[in-house]
Amino acid sequence: MRQIIATTIYLLLGSFLYAQGPTFEVTVSTDSILLGNYIEVSFTLSNGALEEFQPPTFDGFKILSGPNQSTSISMVNGTTSQTASYSYYLEPTDIGTYFIPPARVISEDLALETKPIEVLVLPNPDGIIQEPKAKNDFFGGGFFDRQDFFSRDLFGQQAVPNKPILPKKKKRKTYRL
Repeated sequence: MRQIIATTIYLLLGSFLYAQGPTFEVTVSTDSILLGNYIEVSFTLSNGALEEFQPPTFDGFKILSGPNQSTSISMVNGTTSQTASYSYYLEPTDIGTYFIPPARVISEDLALETKPIEVLVLPNPDGIIQEPKAKNDFFGGGFFDRQDFFSRDLFGQQAVPNKPILPKKKKRKTYRL
């Protein structure tokens, strides 16, 4: 009985919090990067209808790609939620500390803006290439990483070794007389 009451309260609170107004957030793939690499910056509007998007100025960055737009609408048990995202791939032009100013969006006659993001760009004398971190969704990264998913068992151990395991040969000692 206690579990049923606790579950009911949890679901009611969850639906109440979920049904709140629109939110506008920014995410960045990493807050520090080596020069010559790029980052992904995503601006996401949740639970609101996108009317107007005003991107920030990306001073100190070269825009490699963007704005890339993505929208989704889901309806579950009569509750509708929608998400709109704009993403950019940016490459820094020099070393130093850069700030990505707030982006603004108008949704349902509300003006929302993100917080500014600080990005630290470090020198890269060895020319190391970094890939932006994948978003951590169900199939993106971690256990379901496509590169090694089938070569691992459930406990993260390598199930199929890259090289066959051969018994070690014993060295014989040779004595000269």
